[in-house]
Amino acid sequence: MEKIWIDRGLRLIERSLDPPHELNELDWKTALSEDKKKLAEHLSAFANQAGGGFLIFGINDSGTKVGIANNESKEIINRLGNIGHDSLEPAVKIDHYLYNEDGKNILMVYIEESKSKPVHLRGKGIEHSFIRTACSTRRMNKVQLAQALMSSKIEKYEELDSFISSSIEEVLSLLEYGDFFELLDIPVPSSTEKIARELEKRKLIRFVGDQVAITNLGVLLAAKDFSKFSGFERRGVRVILYSDKTRTNAEREVVGKKGYAIGFKGMLDYIMQNLPSSEVIKDAIRQEVKVYPKVAIREIMANALIHQDLHNISINPKVEIFTDRIEISNPGSLMPNLSLDRIIDNAEPRNEVLARAMYHLGICEDRGSGIDRALDAIELFNLPPLKFEELPSTFKVTIYSPKEYQDMSPDERVRACYQHCVLKYLANEKMTNQTFRKRLKVAKTNHSLVSKIIKQTVDEGKIKVGDPSSKSTKFTYYVPSWA
Repeated sequence: MEKIWIDRGLRLIERSLDPPHELNELDWKTALSEDKKKLAEHLSAFANQAGGGFLIFGINDSGTKVGIANNESKEIINRLGNIGHDSLEPAVKIDHYLYNEDGKNILMVYIEESKSKPVHLRGKGIEHSFIRTACSTRRMNKVQLAQALMSSKIEKYEELDSFISSSIEEVLSLLEYGDFFELLDIPVPSSTEKIARELEKRKLIRFVGDQVAITNLGVLLAAKDFSKFSGFERRGVRVILYSDKTRTNAEREVVGKKGYAIGFKGMLDYIMQNLPSSEVIKDAIRQEVKVYPKVAIREIMANALIHQDLHNISINPKVEIFTDRIEISNPGSLMPNLSLDRIIDNAEPRNEVLARAMYHLGICEDRGSGIDRALDAIELFNLPPLKFEELPSTFKVTIYSPKEYQDMSPDERVRACYQHCVLKYLANEKMTNQTFRKRLKVAKTNHSLVSKIIKQTVDEGKIKVGDPSSKSTKFTYYVPSWA
């Protein structure tokens, strides 16, 4: 699989040799310098260069292709890779291509443009940043530093490297790639190289010179064991089963070890197995039916995983099962400019790269409609409304077991009214006294009780009359206050 940058590098080489002249994007070398600081400066300059740049080994200062010895390329790549990783901040990504022309080995080292700029010498300030100008490597001036900062792109958490090895086999041994390909509904590639390239295409791993890195996304999706990766010890979902309504008596606790994609089904099955059930008669046969809808558990769990604060490594995503409720929580508060009332129709994920990957694997919704689906199921099962809570370091969703209308608190009744109104609005339907009575399973003779709840929800500013100009109380309908 030939990479795009290789063709670009070959074109730049030919341009620089006809006639021989230097370029900002490219520097000829006959051998690797012993000056580590000088090499770090070169890598800094190319990483700060738009489009990155190239060090070409095997061409002398006059533009003649002299080649390098067969055993030199590995040493060059290893040394530059170590300098790029250890001597610069942020670390620099390099790749390479070795080819033979007229019996001479030419090594092309590609230094990728950094998304986060300026790249500077590690342990020093940004004034120790370099750039290519007038075909040479020089320290950035104040104007160039300002321009670099303005063009900087913060690398997403999922794109950062978690583990680096010189062995593809070692990298693959840490990932459950067979299950990952099964989720994609594609066969496992026939060779180690092809497996690695498929995982690279999906951003689970990437090649760094002659080394291979597992990205944070790769760990989150397909790790065999989170504990093998630094900073992932608390990524697994904790499932705690209590014997009553309090946290005093915990019967059992398990913590997931696998990546979210490959471990999601097993985790969901375990949760469902430990939920209370009730007996129903269907087709004259007595059956056990779970009190809580599986689709609601599934969507809220997926939502908790993709919206967690990935920079918080001290709190696990958690599922707590009580005799009267389930609490599902994740590290991190709500995203800025998002209120508790707007969670239902929110389509913006906190972790876009993780959310998109989970969508392609069939685990979560792409349209931000997971909570909507959960609420639909909650209404279908005639359960109390969901409760959303923003706590100091976590966000929590509570699902309650069945409860009669008369046993609901005033706050629960208002939440039920608002959530029902939002669902109707999103479905392009109208909430009326009648639809809300049906939701609460309240008899028509008690329509005045429902009217009081609707009025209270209006008074609290959560919903409003859909058509204020209408004089008919019979045809009055309601929409969310933000509609």
